[in-house]
Amino acid sequence: MHKAILGLICLLSLNLWGGDDARRLYEAGQYNDALQIYDQILAKHPDWEEAHFGRGAALYKAGQIEEAMREFEQAIPSKDPQQKAAAFYNLGNAFLKNQKLQESMQFYKRAIQIDPRDFDAKHNYELARRLLKQQQQQQQQQQQQNQQNQDREKQDRQQQQNQDQQKQDQKKKSQQQDQQRQDQQQQSREKQTEEQKSREEAAQILDALKDNEKKMMQERMKTKYSGIKKEKDW
Repeated sequence: MHKAILGLICLLSLNLWGGDDARRLYEAGQYNDALQIYDQILAKHPDWEEAHFGRGAALYKAGQIEEAMREFEQAIPSKDPQQKAAAFYNLGNAFLKNQKLQESMQFYKRAIQIDPRDFDAKHNYELARRLLKQQQQQQQQQQQQNQQNQDREKQDRQQQQNQDQQKQDQKKKSQQQDQQRQDQQQQSREKQTEEQKSREEAAQILDALKDNEKKMMQERMKTKYSGIKKEKDW
């Protein structure tokens, strides 16, 4: 039997402050209405551990886990060992519902210490232990997966950087080759220009020499013919 139910039976068996109405409402699933009765009880007796326990049970059923945990904590000082163990047990359930496995195991353990025959607490303790182990394994697997993803991303970045560097090197090499071709073409044009200039200068010199030679020939011819002596007129 669930410890919240056991605690509620313990409270209602006292038949105090509208206990029958609280029990009827609780068993009917009308937890909010049951809470109103517990509030009335606690307004008159704020230190009554059984009322805090019953209120915590109703809150737990209503899904108000955090507030239920505070009520169970106020039920712990109970002098009834069964009630105290039940409070620890339900705190374990509340922490288990909130996925706080280590905390739930601590409260189950305290319930078992008070009542070694509490097989529900032992069962839930083992359940929390297995869930915690699975959670730790999943976290470890997730960490490994994250590390693998980080390593893969690092490799991808390094590979991309290498590719980018290769592209830059290739681009630089291509630019250098283009510059070399341009330099060679420029040198070739300059060389052709120089050769053309040399040929033109040579042609001019040759033409000048020919003109000079022609002029010299003409001068010699003039001298030759002008120097011929006429025959005497006898």
